[in-house]
Amino acid sequence: MNSLNGDSREVKKAIVLAAGRGKRLRPYTDHTPKPLLLWHGRPLLHTTLTALANMGVSDVCLIIHYLAEQIEAFVGDGNAWGLSACFVRQGVLNGTATAVQLAADFIDAPTVIVAADYILPPDYLQALHAVYLEAGTPLAVSLKALPEAELSQRSSVRFAADGTIAEVVEKPATGQAPSQVGASLIYIVPPQICSYLSELTASPRGEYELPTVINRMVQDGYKLFGLRQPAPAEWHPGRGEAGG
Repeated sequence: MNSLNGDSREVKKAIVLAAGRGKRLRPYTDHTPKPLLLWHGRPLLHTTLTALANMGVSDVCLIIHYLAEQIEAFVGDGNAWGLSACFVRQGVLNGTATAVQLAADFIDAPTVIVAADYILPPDYLQALHAVYLEAGTPLAVSLKALPEAELSQRSSVRFAADGTIAEVVEKPATGQAPSQVGASLIYIVPPQICSYLSELTASPRGEYELPTVINRMVQDGYKLFGLRQPAPAEWHPGRGEAGG
């Protein structure tokens, strides 16, 4: 087996990024953290944890900050989803790479990293896990087609000649996106990522972003496979208890 892949490829661990303030959704997030906004009467985070359990994950670490107590109370020990849950508090919200860095000790096996504010169908992560196992690459990411107008506010991937991903470009300048395919904040990573998390570099926006870490790994020879999936829905006013 390729040493880049580690000893076991089954993904049993997950890091859930649930620290954000959700400023774009104020006033809805003034008293409720974004992951706990309701979707069909249940918090968004319920869809994430359900999808992780269906994927086969058993242990989950949630990175929290804003209204952290509410998230801790909702998740508890994770048993409601058949999971074992722990929590890490992010003191300063300065990027997704910093958030993952805080949980580096947790990543001792292949781990899926996922944002907590997507509305995930129950089998969404199962599909990514299946192609990750089949592809045999140490890294995998969920991809989505994006309208050209959204690329500069999201991401765009540059493909290598073999069909894997050569680079994830965060918020490319208008007209400079390498493709109209973006990366969701859903990655499968090997434990070797921990050595890269020890030395983070800020983006031009002053943030420490996970794609920067992923790109460094790709440059060092770690193959990144991407699965094109329907873009995961995101909450907006009107998508509350009624379902939207």
